[in-house]
Amino acid sequence: MRRAGKLAGGSASALALAWAAGCAFVYRRAFGRRYIDPRMTTPDDFNAAHETLDVRTADGVRLAAWYLPGTLPAAIVVSGGYRGRAGDVLGISTALQRAGFHVVAYGWRGTPGSDSAAHTLGVYERNDLRAVIDALAARLGAVPIGLLGYSMGGAVSISVAAEDARVRAVVTDSAFADPRLLIGERIHMSLRVPAAIVLTPVIALFARRTGARLTDFRPELVVGDIAPRPLLIIHGDADATVPVHHAILLYEAAREPKQLWRLPEVGHVGAYFAGRRTYVSRITDFFLDALVRDDQRRSAAHPA
Repeated sequence: MRRAGKLAGGSASALALAWAAGCAFVYRRAFGRRYIDPRMTTPDDFNAAHETLDVRTADGVRLAAWYLPGTLPAAIVVSGGYRGRAGDVLGISTALQRAGFHVVAYGWRGTPGSDSAAHTLGVYERNDLRAVIDALAARLGAVPIGLLGYSMGGAVSISVAAEDARVRAVVTDSAFADPRLLIGERIHMSLRVPAAIVLTPVIALFARRTGARLTDFRPELVVGDIAPRPLLIIHGDADATVPVHHAILLYEAAREPKQLWRLPEVGHVGAYFAGRRTYVSRITDFFLDALVRDDQRRSAAHPA
């Protein structure tokens, strides 16, 4: 009996240690400090006209941001993925500038060029995008604004657009529907245990350390509020980072006008690289119709 008790106690201790190790592993992967290479491309590498945009968030974080001037009466803000730097989105940003749009490319809090701050998987990063929109509106005045967001940037774009009427159109690429759902899926895939066993303490520790609550950030619940403004959801069927069913959840929760562009055999944020000309053409045409032609139609219908 004593031996059996010792074995049971040893098993319980081993399970407790394994659980603690699993929680620590997930927390570090999702929210822990990580080296971010400060080297990155700049608009000069694309020979793109640009200027630095002064952006400071409501909670006092200064962001790295470039304004790329255009010729059309419309602007687009491009948001990168989790821990994304300003230089990460310059390929598509300069392509949109060449199409005539005013464009802003920026980096999230805690990335090179921006002030140090905790990464919160979109919770506080919503303040970043709001501040960029405010700075752009102050620079250009009341022009229609479109949002283009990748991965977490797409989720943040949905959340911010839902509450900001200045945003007239949204494109997301590889966005998640719910960060808790995504983390839970990654836990199950990596550790092969029920997600709640690890997710609950990880989310609690995250909230305690940062003050950010993932329950406050669920794009799936607000994506319907973007309507009647147009929404284009892009996702690769082979996305192993944010599975394509997140795009389906967002699309089903959205209201018209909405489009879902699924690409077979394309991975996470891989659509641009799978066919740049087609990708740029479709996004450009979407924003031209939503931000420029729509204004022209309105003016024609209601002449001064």
